[in-house]
Amino acid sequence: MRLPEKLVDRIVDRIIKELYETEKLIEPEDLYTFKKKIIAIFKEAEEQEKLLDDKTKEILKEKLELLEETSLDYRTAYKTIRSKLAEEMNIHTSRRERMNQIAQRIRDMIMEDPTVEIYEEPGLIRSRIKDILMEAVKEEEEIDKEVRERIRSYSRRIVEGTPEWNHLYRRIYEDALKRRGLL
Repeated sequence: MRLPEKLVDRIVDRIIKELYETEKLIEPEDLYTFKKKIIAIFKEAEEQEKLLDDKTKEILKEKLELLEETSLDYRTAYKTIRSKLAEEMNIHTSRRERMNQIAQRIRDMIMEDPTVEIYEEPGLIRSRIKDILMEAVKEEEEIDKEVRERIRSYSRRIVEGTPEWNHLYRRIYEDALKRRGLL
C-alpha cells in the first residue's frame, strides 16, 4: 500500500500531535528529526512493497509462457505470486495488517530512540499510533473503492493487474487524491 506523501505527512503530524502535544505520552528531543524518522519508516515500507511488486512482475514475465499454456488469468497469477512472495518477505498485504506492522515499527523506533523520553506504556503508545493509522486506512480504502468502481463502470471489462488496468488505476487514483487535496 503506497500512501500519498501529503497523507503520510498528515498521519505523522497527527501522531506527533497526539503522542506529544495532546497526551504527553512521549517527548522527542527534536521534533524535526523525530518526524523524519517516522517518515523514513513509511518510506522503507513503501520500498519493500515496490520491491515485492517488482519481483512479482519479474516472475510473471519469466513464466508468461506457462500462463498461456495453463490458461491461468494474469490477475489470479499475479495475486498468487505476490501473496507467496509477501509471506516470504514478511510483508502483510492487507491494508489493515500492513498498518499494524508500521505501527509496530514506529513504536519500536520510539522505544529504542535515546532522544525520546517515554512517559507511558509501550502498548498504549502503539494503540494510539494504530488508531491514527487505521483512520488513514479507512480514507485510503474509500479512495480505492471509488477508483475501482469507476474502472468497473467502463463499458468494456479491463482485467485487474494488467498494465492497462494499472495505468488507469493510477490515473484515476491521482484524480481522487487531487480532489481531496492530497496531491
